Amino acid sequence: MNCLLCNGPVAAKLTIRELIWPGSLVMPVVCSKCRQQFMPLEGEQRCPACCRLQDASQLCPECRCWRQMYSWKLTHQALYCYNTAMKEFMHQYKFAGDYRLRAVFAAEFTAAIRQKRAEVVVPIPVTQATMATRGFNQVTGLLDGVKLTPCLQHRTLEKTAQSHKSRRERLQTPQPFALSGPAADLAGKRVLLVDDVYTTGRTLYHAADLLYQAGAANVISISLAR
Repeated sequence: MNCLLCNGPVAAKLTIRELIWPGSLVMPVVCSKCRQQFMPLEGEQRCPACCRLQDASQLCPECRCWRQMYSWKLTHQALYCYNTAMKEFMHQYKFAGDYRLRAVFAAEFTAAIRQKRAEVVVPIPVTQATMATRGFNQVTGLLDGVKLTPCLQHRTLEKTAQSHKSRRERLQTPQPFALSGPAADLAGKRVLLVDDVYTTGRTLYHAADLLYQAGAANVISISLAR
């Protein structure tokens, strides 16, 4: 099999168990050289709320602003830094619409979500226009076998991509979401919000605010990249 990112050969070291029971064999989809270009967010001093690189003993300036605005903070986990490799991955997967690339992180991201043991998992939605042109939601595409509660929907048919906005414009974005039918299932539940990339937190705070209004007891969030 060739690497999904560079199309080079993928070498796999097989264990004795995998040689004896080949049914358990899971071949890697990315070569080691490409995999090493992604930077896991671990072992660093980071904001306890959003994983931003800084002194871990206090909230970062942005999270302090969110807490003043909402009176609560959203505890967030990100798996990887949004470095050049991740930016290129997101361009191909999300904007060029290469759905095959979901396999690069799907197993790892799904495992991290299961570890949260949330009662309800809510994905950030895409607009109808995005779904029509891209053909898939890049967030749900990264999840394998996770029971989802799609209780958020975009209030507009299309939107300007966050990647096309300045940081200030992102922070000033008005509430883009509305609650849909399954929201009644949130009352008293621990809810996990799932997104692909955390930039300023504006999208997730908008979403979390609605979930709290619907009666959620606690809302946390996770993203592939930060």
